[in-house]
Amino acid sequence: MRRNGWRVFAGAAVAVILAVQPVTADDADTCTKASGDVAIAACTRLIASGRYKGRDLAIPYRNRGYEWHTKGDLDRAIADYDQAIGLNPKYAAAYTSRGNAWGAKGDNDRAIADHTEAIQLDPKKALAYYNRGNAWGVKRDFDRAIADYTEAIQLDPKYAAAYTNRGNAWSVKRDFDRAIADFNEAIGLDPKHATAYTNRGNALRAKGDLDRAIADYAEAIGLDPKNAAAYNNRCWTRAIAGRNLPQALSDCDQALRLRPNDASTMDSKGFVYLRLGRLDDAMWNTMRR
Repeated sequence: MRRNGWRVFAGAAVAVILAVQPVTADDADTCTKASGDVAIAACTRLIASGRYKGRDLAIPYRNRGYEWHTKGDLDRAIADYDQAIGLNPKYAAAYTSRGNAWGAKGDNDRAIADHTEAIQLDPKKALAYYNRGNAWGVKRDFDRAIADYTEAIQLDPKYAAAYTNRGNAWSVKRDFDRAIADFNEAIGLDPKHATAYTNRGNALRAKGDLDRAIADYAEAIGLDPKNAAAYNNRCWTRAIAGRNLPQALSDCDQALRLRPNDASTMDSKGFVYLRLGRLDDAMWNTMRR
């Protein structure tokens, strides 16, 4: 995510001494464009300098909050976003950033409230609709998620991630034709989008088109050799098809190397053993779960 005006996101703890160090000529640029501890230190010096007030001071708070968020310190991130919003209540990007932080903490109601405020302040911002759609999706309100992804796409017709996530929502609603159409759009916009291939494969498998599903999983694996989900799904799909079972077993083994003890992959591997007639192995695999 790019930061408006200056830029956003934060890092690890910064020693208190940084707050009293003098502002350098490059601090504004560093706070805007750098990342991690260097950006946090620069933003902290700007905040402590006393040179900035109101909306101007809101910018380094938001930028530092972004860096705290990046480093996983969500409480500090939210505290900085609170400061930014207090200084500039019409700072749409700060609401968006705080909404993302609330979502990362699992508080999707607060996330939705912040994204809604961002939309009211900047109704042409596709990202705010996309982020709110993600929060609705986590809450399993897929109709609202689809509506928000649709709005994001209308505002930005080249928003590949919005197509992918809307496709995911259509898949959950078992409207696989619409899901596949969205995944097609996402792949057309971003041919290296491994997740879109994986998810289109899932939709194709649900429609019974196993060969095309397997081809999509292969494409996803080619783009992302550490895509455990694609290996697992190809394993399961090959087992359903009842052919290439040794290769199916190899796929499950690779998925387990990438994601050890994953219950879904263990189930897939057990199914392959059953199709191979290796009942003892299937039983042992079940017992290991």
